[in-house]
Amino acid sequence: MSSPIVSIVIACRNEASYIENCLRGFLRGSVREIELLVVDGDSEDGSAALVERIATTEDSRVRLLHNPARRTPMAFNAGIRAARGQFIAIFGAHSVPAPNWVQANLAVLAAHPEAAAAGGLLRTVSHTFIGNAIAAALSSPFGVGNVRFRVGGPPGPVDTVVFGCYRREVFARHGLFDESFLTNQDDEFNLRLVSRGETLYFDPAIQLDYNARPTWTKALEQYWRYGRYKLNVFRRNGQIGSWRQLAPAAWTAFLLLGFLGAIFVPALRLPALLGVAAYVAAGLVAMVAKVPQYGAACLLFLPVAASIHLAYGIGTWQGLFETGYAQRH
Repeated sequence: MSSPIVSIVIACRNEASYIENCLRGFLRGSVREIELLVVDGDSEDGSAALVERIATTEDSRVRLLHNPARRTPMAFNAGIRAARGQFIAIFGAHSVPAPNWVQANLAVLAAHPEAAAAGGLLRTVSHTFIGNAIAAALSSPFGVGNVRFRVGGPPGPVDTVVFGCYRREVFARHGLFDESFLTNQDDEFNLRLVSRGETLYFDPAIQLDYNARPTWTKALEQYWRYGRYKLNVFRRNGQIGSWRQLAPAAWTAFLLLGFLGAIFVPALRLPALLGVAAYVAAGLVAMVAKVPQYGAACLLFLPVAASIHLAYGIGTWQGLFETGYAQRH
């Protein structure tokens, strides 16, 4: 294999249902000078054997590495240390890149030499009814705010990118992923870069498909974890990444205080009801906008979005209390 221009590090654990499509998406891509470093965390479903077969019998651009720690930041760091490319991208086994994903990243980085990393649009997809409802919520500004990698927007600098393609020297300047973050490790790394004056560049021409969590429970667990550890990301870097990331906690507090106020202070009942009514009205408008794309699954749009907001918000408050308790003891 010729020397790779881009090394793609893919964290993998028990992803036999997804990893082959992920790899073939890259192997069919428009840039051949790549290497795919699949860092497997002791998978129990045959993922590693599948990757090894592709690497040994089909395409030497695929390499299998092992991650006995079984954690995502350790997987990314092991891959970065083994990478040989001028650029290093991180990726998830649940996703499939567009055929020009690597080419589009390289074009953005060439056009913007000031950018430490490039990233693009994550299109949430699913093949199940509940998965489509989750995908609809996670691709709507009502569901996730103005985060461009989910809802789109014009090219330009952003506070974070999804599955960033980084210049190799960025890791020499700022270190690797923080292995104390077992979730949100990419958020922490990106905020670290921004807080130190680096530029992250979003371009919607960079696209990938991300398979939504297959069940409502898994989606809620995922967003509860995101919320629970978000404050640690802010604290580690001494600044808030984006105020939108605190909106679910604010909404959760409003609901609790509004409920208690409506019970004990009758004058607060109308403001509390108006707040909830405005939320529901905004959710219904957002739901209608998603019907052409997701169809009947949008019947669950509002319940899914509302539950995700609450899971994230509860997680954020839990993280705040846990951190406060740890500091006092």
